Amino acid sequence: MSSNWNAIRDHYEALKPRILAERKDEWAIDAYAWSHIIALTPIEDWLWMQIREANAIFYPQYPVGRYFVDFANPVARVAIECDGAAFHLDQAKDAARDRALMEMGWRVYRIPGSHCIRDNDHETGQIREAARFVYRVVLEHGLSRNQSMNDMMFRALENDRARREEELA
Repeated sequence: MSSNWNAIRDHYEALKPRILAERKDEWAIDAYAWSHIIALTPIEDWLWMQIREANAIFYPQYPVGRYFVDFANPVARVAIECDGAAFHLDQAKDAARDRALMEMGWRVYRIPGSHCIRDNDHETGQIREAARFVYRVVLEHGLSRNQSMNDMMFRALENDRARREEELA
């Protein structure tokens, strides 16, 4: 299934009042209400799994002005972009897009697509790059649905940081 950009824009336009009326850390609509019109790329799908594991509130392929951001929390005006090699070859174009989004009041975070598909190392407990990235964004902006999840993400980041420091020593 390919994404139909007009249908996606119409979908979110109809739901926008409900979405913007909700708190930044709570869903205004079903987390998968978009699945019949949006086809995620493999790297977006991997990152979506990390977002859902973090119990974070982001809407995929959310329209902002003339753009669609990969994942957005429109209440907090936070956007996450997965930079797959095929779609992000022009860094100047991406930078101009980020500036336009920032001028509209959005904070844009970018993660390389290669980081989205690395798995956890269950032997060492190292968290994957995508999880680390999502945890930082979610904690910085308070976008998780519950405090216990925030505590778990903070502990995971701290444990990962300590493990990395230990490896460097």
